[in-house]
Amino acid sequence: MSDKTPMMAGRSRGRGRLQQQEQQAAAAPGPGGNGRRDIARGAGGGVVAPIAGGYSDIARIRPGVPVQPSGGRAMVQGAGTTSVSGDAGAAVVARSSDQSRGARRGNRQIHDIIVTRPPNVNSKKGQTGEMITVVTNYFKISKKPEWNIYKYRVDFSPDIELLAARKGVMRRQIPKLGSFQFDGTMIFSAYKYATDPMIIVDKNETDNSTIQVTIRFVGQLLPTDGQYTQLLNLIMRSTIESLNMQRAYGPKGTKYFDPQQKIEIKQHNLQVWPGFSTSIRQHESDIMICAEVTHKVIRMESCYKVMSELGQDVDSVKRALIGQMVVTEYNNATYRIDDVDFNLSPSSTFERKAGDRITFIQYFMERYRCSIRDTRQPMLVSRAKARDVRAGRPEIISLVPELCRLTGLTDSQRADTRLMRDMAQSTRIGPDMRVKRFLDLNRRIQEEQRAQEMMKKWEMTLDRELVEFSGRVLPVEHLRFGGDKQEMPNNEADWGFVLKRNRLFQAQRLTNWHVICGERDFNLTTKFVNMLQGTAQRAGFEMTNPTVIRIRDDRSTSYVTSIEQACNDSTQMIMCVVPNQRGDRYSAIKTKACVERAVPTQCMWTKVMGNDKILGGVVVKVMIQMSCKLGNAPWLVKIPMKRVMTVGFDVTFDANDKSKSYGAFVATMDLQETNTYYSTVSQHKHGEEMSNFLLLNMIKALKQFVEIHREPPGRILFYRDGVGDGDLGHVMEYEVKKLVQDLKKSYGDKAPKLTFIIVSKRINTRLFRKVNGTRIDNAPPGTVVDDVITLPERYDFFLVSQSTRQGTVSPTSYNVIWDESGLPADKIQIWTYKMTHLYYNWAGNVKVPMVCQYAQKLALLVGQHIHKEPSHLLERKLYFL
Repeated sequence: MSDKTPMMAGRSRGRGRLQQQEQQAAAAPGPGGNGRRDIARGAGGGVVAPIAGGYSDIARIRPGVPVQPSGGRAMVQGAGTTSVSGDAGAAVVARSSDQSRGARRGNRQIHDIIVTRPPNVNSKKGQTGEMITVVTNYFKISKKPEWNIYKYRVDFSPDIELLAARKGVMRRQIPKLGSFQFDGTMIFSAYKYATDPMIIVDKNETDNSTIQVTIRFVGQLLPTDGQYTQLLNLIMRSTIESLNMQRAYGPKGTKYFDPQQKIEIKQHNLQVWPGFSTSIRQHESDIMICAEVTHKVIRMESCYKVMSELGQDVDSVKRALIGQMVVTEYNNATYRIDDVDFNLSPSSTFERKAGDRITFIQYFMERYRCSIRDTRQPMLVSRAKARDVRAGRPEIISLVPELCRLTGLTDSQRADTRLMRDMAQSTRIGPDMRVKRFLDLNRRIQEEQRAQEMMKKWEMTLDRELVEFSGRVLPVEHLRFGGDKQEMPNNEADWGFVLKRNRLFQAQRLTNWHVICGERDFNLTTKFVNMLQGTAQRAGFEMTNPTVIRIRDDRSTSYVTSIEQACNDSTQMIMCVVPNQRGDRYSAIKTKACVERAVPTQCMWTKVMGNDKILGGVVVKVMIQMSCKLGNAPWLVKIPMKRVMTVGFDVTFDANDKSKSYGAFVATMDLQETNTYYSTVSQHKHGEEMSNFLLLNMIKALKQFVEIHREPPGRILFYRDGVGDGDLGHVMEYEVKKLVQDLKKSYGDKAPKLTFIIVSKRINTRLFRKVNGTRIDNAPPGTVVDDVITLPERYDFFLVSQSTRQGTVSPTSYNVIWDESGLPADKIQIWTYKMTHLYYNWAGNVKVPMVCQYAQKLALLVGQHIHKEPSHLLERKLYFL
């Protein structure tokens, strides 16, 4: 039988592993694909084994069905044949006794899913809103009602140390045990073995010695067990890989690309590979697969060309290439460049497993029929992660620069508007085309025999249609402007036009401000300021003439000196007109103004000021920004609750020192009564507990609230951004619980009731609206989904708050992990939607509550430019807009 047939998939991967080990000793290139690849699934993590010979050793949970051993290479012996009773399926899941075995994959700890649904929440479904038919990018997995995943411990006598050897033994038991995943110590299977313990006697292929394998039942996996989700994703990965798509690892998980469907963008020397990212897990009542369209951008220039352009400058070559992702021309595999070895070249030799030595030139010619032109070029180095090395993968992969193409876009390419527009035609796809891509993927899986066999062996079937259900659209929010006027935004959640014909809701006078500009930009600046004053007057924002300071050059020191000159006790604002977007100058201006002088600044680029086509819109936005930096509110929505503090928190790393990070904290001071905000930033060093600063910032915000209202807030709605699934337990234990304890300690019976919500905006879920039973559109702003695709262990919901004219709208996920408010799900969803209307840097809804967006803006300002904590005198102003 061929090693490419589905029946022997596990064994063929084993051969691929041996071929890769051939180069391991001498840093040879990996012949089988991705440098991060799960080799043999054996060396890397688990064997997802299909059934090759029936179910003779497996009994379903039916009374009176014993297991009869069958012939073959391995002999099955039972410690007494027993029948399985009908109650055997109610197995108790082991928690502590088996934690030390089987809880790891590839020497990596697998964590159970954290249950974050508060125990006092009976229902997470809301009622408010118009009902619509929602289509999602999920496919339902159908299985038998009694389908479960069972866990078995495996012991070898004598013990086998090598993981690959263990998996080799278990691979030979596929005809006896059926489909399973083996991680080195544990079997995970959809079958309940009737004999417990089960003893299998096997022969060592090397010395023909006897190996006794003992398999003991441990328990039944729950959907909240980490191994449960891990196994489902392994099955899905094997299914997708049968479609001959190229796998690539990234910071957001595994993705699959189809080089055969590549899109050429010849005018920019680029290729776009379409692909998918998939995940599978237990949702409210069904196991579902989430599929999302993704793309990989391939630059047609090779690494060799980049090196040639940089010449012999070793440092420049390393700076340009280290950290880049590349695709090899000979097998379309993806690698990360970790180093450039100038002491190694294609003419160098390495030792193969057989003991002979061969040059890289000979190897690539024999293996891939690739000729290497420059035999003296340095080699690229890709290093496997520590856990991959422990799992048996090659530690170092050597790559030939002229055979590697760079992926992704450079900063200059991203700044090329024509390039980005041309590429968007291929990557920014609308709802109808996106749904068509999902259905095409489903069709390929349904038509691929190997994919169907894999799912059949695990007794699963994939539904042919996307999941549909009823969702809700929340009522449209009315905007409040000056003069007690109210306006309703259009269906696209954009009120830029409405803003132009209304006065600002609140407008403090700007009477003492300065403008710093170059001598040659004076006339342009004067024209812009006149337009700005006229626009402000029509909006009810009084803006007197500024004091203009002219400088002779555009050096950073000139602006810093002028800021010092402009500052006095009553200076409200300083506008700095700059000829270009130099980062060092912008950082110097913001550092001087925000840290040393505590005065808001507005930076303007002369290129924008001189563009008459967009000048009208720019003037309105600048006027709003300047008004907000003084503490004004351009518009508001109806706030139904009083004594509520809404908090946003986000974290970013220091751009110059990755050992430092900054946590930005922004809070409202009861929007029903006042438009005042509180903001602060805390610096955290690597390993330092963030919760200590979070508590301190919260106490400061509460003190300001008490100063304004003479009492603490009744409720706090805390929106926490930047938390991955793996950090939920830590946030719950060290942030939420400490915060609750500290609030009760400080305020006793008057302690605010805390609602803590995790915000996730970079998700793969997509929501569409089905119109008239056929047409697929983007879900409208205000769409809420709180059932079917949500997770049973969470109090969560999805909210679409934005609208888009191009491409597909993306929802935001909200996970309520702590709730003392007593508010029903409806109220939390509506409050969250209201908060997406109040980000004053954009005349429209934003993807997250405004406090999260403000916190992100503040964190980026400090992490990328200031690198210090701003002055506390600015804490009550939105100076960072």
